[in-house]
Amino acid sequence: MNSDRDMYENAKILIVDDDRVNLKVLEGMLRGLGADIHLALSGEDALELAREHDFVLVLLDVMMPGIDGFQTAEQLRSREGTEDIPIIFVTAISKEQRHVFKGYELGAVDYLFKPVEPEILQSKVRVFLDLYAQRQALQASEERYRTVADYNYDWEIWFSPGDEILYCSPSCERISGYSAQEIMESGDIFRTIIVDEDYESWRHFMADEMRVDGDSLDFRVVRKDGKEIWLSQVKFEVRKEDGRSLGLRCSLRDITVRKKMELQLRHQALHDPLTELANRTLLMDRVARAMERARRHEDFHFALVFLDLDRFKVVNDSLGHIFGDSLLVEVSRRLWKCVRGMDTVARFGGDEFVLLLEELEVPREAFTVIRRVLDALRDPFQIEGHQVQTTVSIGVVLDAQEGDRPSDLLQKANIAMYRAKESGRDRFDIYNERMLQQAVDLMHLENDLRKAVLHREFRVFYQPIVSLEDGSLAGFEALVRWDHPDRGLVSPGEFIPLAEETGLIIDLGRQVLEEATRAMARWTRIHPQAADLQLSVNISARQFRNNDLVSDVIEALRKSGLEPDRLKLEITESTVMDDVETSLLRLERLKEEGIRISMDDFGTGYSSMSYLQKFPLDQLKVDLSFVRRILDSTENAEIVRAIITLAHSLRMMVVAEGIEMEEQAALLHSLHCELGQGYLYSPPVPAERAEAFLTDGLSATRS
Repeated sequence: MNSDRDMYENAKILIVDDDRVNLKVLEGMLRGLGADIHLALSGEDALELAREHDFVLVLLDVMMPGIDGFQTAEQLRSREGTEDIPIIFVTAISKEQRHVFKGYELGAVDYLFKPVEPEILQSKVRVFLDLYAQRQALQASEERYRTVADYNYDWEIWFSPGDEILYCSPSCERISGYSAQEIMESGDIFRTIIVDEDYESWRHFMADEMRVDGDSLDFRVVRKDGKEIWLSQVKFEVRKEDGRSLGLRCSLRDITVRKKMELQLRHQALHDPLTELANRTLLMDRVARAMERARRHEDFHFALVFLDLDRFKVVNDSLGHIFGDSLLVEVSRRLWKCVRGMDTVARFGGDEFVLLLEELEVPREAFTVIRRVLDALRDPFQIEGHQVQTTVSIGVVLDAQEGDRPSDLLQKANIAMYRAKESGRDRFDIYNERMLQQAVDLMHLENDLRKAVLHREFRVFYQPIVSLEDGSLAGFEALVRWDHPDRGLVSPGEFIPLAEETGLIIDLGRQVLEEATRAMARWTRIHPQAADLQLSVNISARQFRNNDLVSDVIEALRKSGLEPDRLKLEITESTVMDDVETSLLRLERLKEEGIRISMDDFGTGYSSMSYLQKFPLDQLKVDLSFVRRILDSTENAEIVRAIITLAHSLRMMVVAEGIEMEEQAALLHSLHCELGQGYLYSPPVPAERAEAFLTDGLSATRS
């Protein structure tokens, strides 16, 4: 790293953006490269700095007041001394493809779309820093520099809506061996050159209307000289101003060397050389991913299974290590036959193996796989004329606890495995024997939950949503509570996950929706001041995936008489991203009925800007984790500001949850957040007390 910084210390990079936050974010991403970074808030400032400095690269925003990015680029290209500076446009306008073409016409070497991934930005910038370093070190001639520039120039091709090739750049010959004329006259050159195994993926990629605006695909082609290479293709849909499609513009890049090295190094780095199973590094990565998915999705379950061969040392000592290695290979093959396609089998070291079982319907489904393993390894092994009998001791961890790290789960599974050995071997044990009692308790809770849904023991509580402008009541969020006949009110954190797992959430959610809409409709008839209030109702992941969701919502509105635009459905970010295409269709269907849509817990999921633009959302809800930390530092406040700015740029309102202090409310208001809710105003309350707010105001909650 130090040598890189020394190489780049004299290299100057210019970042141009009219948003100070964007400038700081991009500067922060590049600071570690060691280059001399200059910032400009406008095109005019950028041109002035370009007169004074010799820049290696310009990262240029497109949409700026005054001289925009295209005008700035045009002036840089027209001036002596700046005409050869590489320009990368960094922009959020991913759908207006005429801008993309215009940028390339002005000499841009690349496009990056906001939000920019740090690794991608650093990788692209490092290319030009490397070129700079090579020029400085080797005093390369103008011809060598031009050769390097040509090498980085992609193969550009434009397909009409009818798949006719309208344009093909000369770089195609360098990459494919075919001249532009041959490709234009071939009709369907890609059917000829793409390898059979990859052609269907490429065809679906080109036909998939959901995968546009920068989506990419890696595939293999056979050059004219018969050599097989890897290409990476990026596609953009070209549209006229009236919205009519002009086809697809694609950029193809030869990534053969990178792909081969990547595949080879990845395999070597992540697999055990003896058994070809995943090694410890790959296992830990997949465990971390499983834990993250479990945190995001309540219905995602996994199990970590630690295995140790019984009396393996006897085999090694009596028949030798080579024979022992052969036994380990045979064990790995049997393990593969016991698991499912989505599971991971890893060699942890020596005679220890680990299974990661993912996407379990319920945690106890892991026991079926474990019993298969025990049975499979009891059968004798025939190796080099010897019959070997072995068994295995197994420790199991079901899901993860709050605060667990991947290493913690492995340690727990290892402890459970040793307990199994101590208990006689050839068996499995579960970490923390209290889980058995917990399973019994869970069974009783499930029975009670089924009765509760049947006998309608649930109550709907309401938390006020207020205007941060004047503190007036803007609506309510409906929240379910379980009034257990013996235990009293049961925490939602205890029964909601179980309702999701068992599917009872469908009927429970239907009851909440009906009761809440009925209450709001009744309040509207009695209290004129309720006529403009919004009702927010949470929709769980399983509810959202239910095909009857739209009809259930419509039926609840019909029964209650509540106007559709008074109802706002809150759906989490991770829920809609599970299946983007289906989510989009379902949301659009709800919008057609006039129902409002809010994205709940925004910022905790993984939605991208391109997807966010596609979803028909009316509101973003800032997750309470951001609100709680908003006063801790300016960085936290800037994160919330960015979320609010993003929402407003997409014409959405913003509501912040978890407000507990006046200072939080004041800061959120200064950031132009419209709505808020939290214990500062009121906790969730029963319907009677919520109705009192309509007559007595919010002050009734603080008395």
